[in-house]
Amino acid sequence: MKIASHAEKIRRLLALRGRLDPLVDFELWYWTSLTAGTNIWNASLHASGLTSEDRVFSTIPGVHVVPQADGSWRRELRGPGDVSHVGWPPIPGEMPRPIQHLEAALHALEEHRDPCLRGDRVPTQAIVDECEQAMRQALSVYQALLGQEALA
Repeated sequence: MKIASHAEKIRRLLALRGRLDPLVDFELWYWTSLTAGTNIWNASLHASGLTSEDRVFSTIPGVHVVPQADGSWRRELRGPGDVSHVGWPPIPGEMPRPIQHLEAALHALEEHRDPCLRGDRVPTQAIVDECEQAMRQALSVYQALLGQEALA
């Protein structure tokens, strides 16, 4: 996916997130945060030259569905493009320091997924605050890497 498409999704997701009450609507607020985070991750990896922003859809690591001239799609083996989650699939090579900071912020956000959405942990204001801090850190790296394009 193109960086501009990720940026548009991030903008729309953050607007939706801002309309939700993080405690009352925690599950939706949190999934919106995670999805925005995945788009932040992909746009930042593309901007850093670590992954391709080709218009292809990754089904499993290394296998992409690629549009054809006749409008159909076919599977191709390719290098890393858009990823599903931070760390999956892993991106080969040395990560630049800003990408390392972004990865840490997104991992901090994801720490609450299983206990709060799949487990029995009740979301608290402290959890919301931790998620908000992680999102601010992720957005800070994203905006530093992409500049004006991040705000598109």
